[in-house]
Amino acid sequence: MSLDKITSTTDAPIAKRQRSLAWLLPIGLLLGFIVILISLFGDRLLPAVEVKTARVVTLRKADGTAPTQSPDTTGNGKGQLLKGQLKFQASGWIEPDPYVTYVPALINGVVKSVYVLEGQMVKQGDLLTTLIDDDAKLDLIEAQQNITSLKATIIAHCKGIDISNAELEAAKNKVVTAKAQLSDALDNLRRLKRIEDGAIPKQQLMQAALKVEQQQAVLAESETEIPRIQARLEQINEERLAMDSKVDQLETVRARAQLALDRTKITSPADGMILHLHAAPGKKRMLDMDDPKSAVIVELYDPEKLQARVDVPLNEAAGLMVGQHVELLTDLLPETIFKGKVTRITGEADLQRNTLQAKIEITNPDPRLRPEMLVRAKFFGSDDAAGSASNPSANSQRLSIYVPESAVASSNLVWVVSPDNRAISRTVKLGTEVRDGHRLVISGLKSGEQLILPPHDQLDDGARVNPQPEN
Repeated sequence: MSLDKITSTTDAPIAKRQRSLAWLLPIGLLLGFIVILISLFGDRLLPAVEVKTARVVTLRKADGTAPTQSPDTTGNGKGQLLKGQLKFQASGWIEPDPYVTYVPALINGVVKSVYVLEGQMVKQGDLLTTLIDDDAKLDLIEAQQNITSLKATIIAHCKGIDISNAELEAAKNKVVTAKAQLSDALDNLRRLKRIEDGAIPKQQLMQAALKVEQQQAVLAESETEIPRIQARLEQINEERLAMDSKVDQLETVRARAQLALDRTKITSPADGMILHLHAAPGKKRMLDMDDPKSAVIVELYDPEKLQARVDVPLNEAAGLMVGQHVELLTDLLPETIFKGKVTRITGEADLQRNTLQAKIEITNPDPRLRPEMLVRAKFFGSDDAAGSASNPSANSQRLSIYVPESAVASSNLVWVVSPDNRAISRTVKLGTEVRDGHRLVISGLKSGEQLILPPHDQLDDGARVNPQPEN
């Protein structure tokens, strides 16, 4: 027997066994994938129970019941409630009142030092941060040198006034001298003319006449010198005024350079707490950028002036009014009740949330409160509603919830459709009032929820349902 035969006979069974087991791998992967799908989405693969549903009916009706809260509104806000009847509740957030104060860098620059941290209290005028100021210092020195140079030029230029005044005085003296010489020449000419003809040579008479004309020319020349010097004086004065104006311009440049240097030190404009810090050493702060906070150093707020912004559902917003009393509760201080009042209502509702936002001034803020803390707001009726205990005619409005009587199973049990279309059993507290086949619900349901109508025998908690609203 050859070596090839021995090798072939021993390897054949092993290869056959490997080929026979290879098909198990993809089948195992497929089965595992199917098991995962069934475990995750098995209930969704099964058909949902088709049920008929009806909406909870919400009505706003007059109610003359007495206030449910203590009438004391003068306490410190701890454990004490406001006047009036509770109308509705909503959630909101703490924020500065009326807004955050942004402290920007008023020049472009790079942060050199930072002296504050977030959550730190600062006083007005406290130094917050500094920018690198080398360029600003050089600009200020250059501006000051330009002013000094121009003032020296003005002093030298004004020396020409003294020279021109001296020239003007000399010209005036020259005019006086020329007039005297002209008068003497005229007198000499007149005397020669009175002498009889032939007594003196005609040449002498002619020379006397020429002397007069010569002195008249000298006088005219001297008189024209005065306006020229006066014009020169006026020119010097006007040039001095122009240079004085240039000095004013350079003073403005120097003031701008000084202002730029001063602005490298950013100080707090008011007392407050640092809400956000946008500066760090080496970080650039730039004006005229697309980022609206590119130049902001810090955000400040006054911890003694806080408000809550509350999203009020639109089905409750009819009871919202400016001046309304509000209680605010927060998990940070669960034992403290913060008092407030509605100061304004926004002009636009939120379409996606189906809410209307209200601003509530907190009249007794706590230093531990911080912006963006969640609060629960309780809205009460007006002071007039608070007096309904003594005046039965004073009515306030509240929301009442009604459900179809057929939707209520035994033991005050109802079936509610959850947001992910599952049947949820819930026990409710029913009132005695019945309207058009609908029963008053005191507690246990929310406005807008869907109730499952009979039959209920096929329902289990958490079962998928296909709601079909009743016509």
